[in-house]
Parts: sequence; C-alpha cells; structure tokens
Amino acid sequence: MQFDYRHFHIDCRARHADDGLYYARAKITRVPRKNERVQSHDSGDIDAFSDQADAISCAKSWAMEWCDAAAQ
Repeated sequence: MQFDYRHFHIDCRARHADDGLYYARAKITRVPRKNERVQSHDSGDIDAFSDQADAISCAKSWAMEWCDAAAQ
C-alpha cells in the first residue's frame, strides 16, 4: 500500500517469513523541498501478524505516527 501523508510518501508492506507470519514494514520518504536531497527511513520489522492485512494496517498506523513526530 502506497500513499502520501503530510510531506511524506509511505510504502507499507507485509513481509511473509518462513515462520508463516507477516511482518509489518514501512518505508517513508520525505518529499524534497527545493535544493533538498531525498531522505528516507526504513522501519525494519515492526510487529508480526498471522494475517497480511493486519500487518499492513499496523505498518500504516506506525508510519503515520512516525511522520507526525518527524514533522514537528
């Protein structure tokens, strides 16, 4: 799931691991302003779920909270 939030582009994913669980992950890219370079942040594994949709929902919530904190 990809979407824009504030001045960020967010890519939420669920990594399916060998243990059968889906791990929530998010990559956040700050939309560069004039004369700025692109900045990105990779969450790594946030939490594990048995359902892929739950993992993506978790990644979305986590990413939005991260963006809110980074925008201050």
